[in-house]
Amino acid sequence: MKMKKWMIGCFWGLLVLPNLIWPLASRYLEEENTENRVMARFPSVSRENLSAYPSEVESYINDHAAFRSQFLSLNAGINLGLFRSVDNPEVIRGKDGWYFYNGGASTADYRGQNLYSQEELAAIAAKIEETRLHFENQGIEFAVILAPNKEEIYSEYMPEAYTRLSECTRYDQMEQVIREQTQAKLVAPKDYFLENRERLWYFKTDTHWNEAGGFVAGQMLVEELGGDGVSVDEVVIPYDYRGPGDLALLFHMPEHFLEDYFCTVNGYYDEVAVETTDPVGDGMVIRTSAPDAPDKRRVAFYRDSFATVMMNKISKYFQNIDYYHWQGFEPRYLEENPPDVVVYEVVEREFERILSDMDKLTLAFSETPYYTEQVQTP
Repeated sequence: MKMKKWMIGCFWGLLVLPNLIWPLASRYLEEENTENRVMARFPSVSRENLSAYPSEVESYINDHAAFRSQFLSLNAGINLGLFRSVDNPEVIRGKDGWYFYNGGASTADYRGQNLYSQEELAAIAAKIEETRLHFENQGIEFAVILAPNKEEIYSEYMPEAYTRLSECTRYDQMEQVIREQTQAKLVAPKDYFLENRERLWYFKTDTHWNEAGGFVAGQMLVEELGGDGVSVDEVVIPYDYRGPGDLALLFHMPEHFLEDYFCTVNGYYDEVAVETTDPVGDGMVIRTSAPDAPDKRRVAFYRDSFATVMMNKISKYFQNIDYYHWQGFEPRYLEENPPDVVVYEVVEREFERILSDMDKLTLAFSETPYYTEQVQTP
């Protein structure tokens, strides 16, 4: 009987004690949201959400429980230390401290499970060429940047269980069809990364390329647009320890398991000052101005998160760049700030967006009733 009471007491102690200690301990602990998502807010009661209210309260409690991050990190440490595994299905634990993304189309891309048919490739090429001609008619150049998935560049660190069904991937197909069936300027750095292994081009615990990888893609873009690109051998790129990347944050990796590095590119137009503004206030539209930049053209850069590490250096080359995240882009932006060049950047695992992105881009400067109606639709 005493044992039963003791166990009950321990159970309630584990439930209550953290909440009693938390008000005193929280001020000394790092509680920044690092989960790449919006944490649940405490719901208000209304007639519309009566049925969902209990589950919304539960979600709030789960997201804001005392010592939540610490317990999650402890659990991740136990899984890594004892079982050599991660407990998030979106993360693949690779070899030698490398982690890969298992979300979206990443794994299917790597294995070659989702190759395009010739009809699909022809339709994509036709849409890209239509977009290029659309901008050419406005006196605007059009360029495409294809960012390769990390899984392909560092395939030697992928687990053997992820066997490849085809050496050809959607990236290879896309690069070939754009080169052969369109006149769009194309930046496709996959082969460069594969052939030049003396530097790290991607983070070990993040899905993205690092500043060195972004620099290479940026200089390829400069050359495609007729400018003077700079080799990585002409700049200084030191590597240093960095904190956890987005993949490590997805499963709350404890820092003592972490081995990752960031790099900075030094010696590239260091004398050029760049002014950066965020007119909307949410990071979806970033405008840079560099009056002393060597290229006086204005660039509209339609992007995803891979362009983030490109901004710091490419903004020193072009006098004005307007960076539009694909989730926050509105066609009117191109009319309000007419560009000389439109750059479209997309990562391989999101190639499904290409057709719809081309439609969004070509809404601007269109005078047909169809496009006018679409622009006015909220």
